[in-house]
Amino acid sequence: MSLRKHSHGARSVPHKRPYVASIVFALLHYLAIVATLTFAYILYRTHEESIAWWLVGSMAGVGLTWIFTYAARRSARCPLCKGTPLLDTRASKHRKAVRLKPLNYGTTAQLHLVSTHRFRCMYCGTPFDLLRNPKQDQPPH
Repeated sequence: MSLRKHSHGARSVPHKRPYVASIVFALLHYLAIVATLTFAYILYRTHEESIAWWLVGSMAGVGLTWIFTYAARRSARCPLCKGTPLLDTRASKHRKAVRLKPLNYGTTAQLHLVSTHRFRCMYCGTPFDLLRNPKQDQPPH
């Protein structure tokens, strides 16, 4: 019996680039949201015109990063069912799909991917791990 790293039944992702791009753009989007909220609070407290321009710029950043994040989430496909596990659609969900209320399934999968580098496809229910080596999924000869 070999003691190799096992990630609790999670499969590897053969093409990680769309998922990594999704992580990067999601982090930028969340940082832009935090910046917008921060500038809004500062503007509320100080009423300075220069802060208003920073607020407008950060709001534009939220819109721009949302477009890139949406495109990255749309390009990330499940290796098994070919669904978009990071983007919620009206398709029926698997019984093992994970959702944090008030968020939808896609946003929940995105947050799990950003925080743990793991996600579960909401359509086929398969868990995936971005850090797992694809060679570990192959059976021994």
